[in-house]
Amino acid sequence: MIDLLLKKQTAMAAACARYNVARLNAIGSALRHDFVPGKSDIDLPVELAPMNPYARVDAYFGLFAELRTLLEGDVDLVMVGAVKNQYLARTIEGTTQPLYGACCTSPPIRYR
Repeated sequence: MIDLLLKKQTAMAAACARYNVARLNAIGSALRHDFVPGKSDIDLPVELAPMNPYARVDAYFGLFAELRTLLEGDVDLVMVGAVKNQYLARTIEGTTQPLYGACCTSPPIRYR
């Protein structure tokens, strides 16, 4: 999965810009060697820029559809802040790989 994320990083950045994404990250098996195409999903926490609620819904579902097509698989697009379990939230924070940030160039993807 790392290779596909690298290959599609420019297209993902363009989609993020179109849908007013502040940050897009990857977590979980998509960053590890135990990713199994067709079985593993791609977990992507996303933070959208401030916008009205209707625009937020359109941005979320537009980005979701585009990422599913780009990454050719099952994508879980999770809104940052939606995870209420503090233990899980800390675990996610500790294993996050930035893919896109509207204010800066993303660092290269690396194995975890």
